[in-house]
Amino acid sequence: MGAKTAQVRRTNYSSPRQQERQQRILTVVREQITAAGYDGINVRDVAVASGVALKTLYNLYGSKDELMLAAVAELLSDVQQLEHVAGAEPGIPRYLAHTEAVARQIVATPAYADTVARSLFQAGRDHRLVDVLLGNSVRLLKENLQQALTQGELIENLDMEATARILAGHQWSVVLLWNKGLIALDAVPGAILRSSLLSLIPLCRGERRAQLEQQLGCLG
Repeated sequence: MGAKTAQVRRTNYSSPRQQERQQRILTVVREQITAAGYDGINVRDVAVASGVALKTLYNLYGSKDELMLAAVAELLSDVQQLEHVAGAEPGIPRYLAHTEAVARQIVATPAYADTVARSLFQAGRDHRLVDVLLGNSVRLLKENLQQALTQGELIENLDMEATARILAGHQWSVVLLWNKGLIALDAVPGAILRSSLLSLIPLCRGERRAQLEQQLGCLG
């Protein structure tokens, strides 16, 4: 997307009541996306279903695009805060825990995941959804790869930015294969893990590489 990073409108919720209102709104948005796709999002219906005045909803999010982006961003943030993800060892283990959690979320909410994936694959390069999904994947990967490098687990002289982009592409290629019917839904977690391991093993060394090779071998 170039140097410009897309920003999703954020509101600082200072009270439990405001936080609960945000949760209601974004839950309704995800339900509408699941039921009828992106085109099925109706801002007036979201306001009614979430018990928020239409004017207030527009003041908070501005547009239907903002609502979708906020719902996706919140879900990604929730995944990162899951106990087994946030509590994983920084570096390669945390990255793998995160990818596993994302894969499980796809299996748990396939209609929602399918709509978001289709929207991403159809979006132009400057669409903010590209940054929310692909951009965040790259940034998370880069952060964890840097940690692994600091721990002496990676080969030397890696271009972190380029490597993170390639690895993010590998992960999303599995989502594309599922979206196009080439991978069954229940096979998505294993396929994403296999793709991640095949990508990471050549970059790692020492004990970490041995651990990943053993993990790959257990997949069969």
